[in-house]
Amino acid sequence: MIEQLPIVLAALLVGATVGLTGVGAGAIMTPVLILLFAVPPAVAIATDLIFATVTKLASATIHSRSGSIDWLAARGIWAGSIPGVILGSALLIFLHSRFDSSLSLILVGVLLFSSFSMIRSSGNQARIPMSRTKTTLGGGFIGFSVATTSVGAGALGMVLLRAKLGDENPKRLVGTDIIHAIPIALIAGVSYFFAGFVDLELLALMLLGSIPGVLIGSLLTGLISATVLRRVVGIVIAIAAISILFKTLGLF
Repeated sequence: MIEQLPIVLAALLVGATVGLTGVGAGAIMTPVLILLFAVPPAVAIATDLIFATVTKLASATIHSRSGSIDWLAARGIWAGSIPGVILGSALLIFLHSRFDSSLSLILVGVLLFSSFSMIRSSGNQARIPMSRTKTTLGGGFIGFSVATTSVGAGALGMVLLRAKLGDENPKRLVGTDIIHAIPIALIAGVSYFFAGFVDLELLALMLLGSIPGVLIGSLLTGLISATVLRRVVGIVIAIAAISILFKTLGLF
């Protein structure tokens, strides 16, 4: 159990981050699995999606009870993200055996984009009127990104929601971001489970840490500056992306 403890502790920290900011289940956990625990990219992505589904479902129960979910905004993004995740899942299942190494490079690109978006949008932001078409297209990109890298439901979803809802109610942002992520992570995760990509033993260890972590983080939402924390997470994601790039290129 000693060698398994680092996985549980890492998931605990990621879970707490998800509860506080809505970000981290994919953007942090997938790089951690690849870099620190040498999990193959396809397995890391697939297992992380099931992990994200359960972790965010636990957090969503608290946010739902507190009334901090904007269901209208979530439905608007689902209109694009659900078709996007279905398309991305089919593509990854078809291509992973042929281009497995390229998954790491795709992941690096999405992580860097997510990091830049989070850091750039960490200041106060007013609500921006967005057409249904733009919201759907943004959701489609997020869904495709989640399916192919497990990253985007939290990081990119938060960027889109901040543009739609502004920063007046940080707790509503986190709650809506989390509830939006659940069905798209579930669709991709179930697809990869039946394709044989999910490591159930690894998943159990991750959930052992993440569920208490996300419950703690959700209860602390509003007490800790999510804006500052998102900026820190954005920097961590950038470092992880560069590390994965160096590893993929054989530089360390």
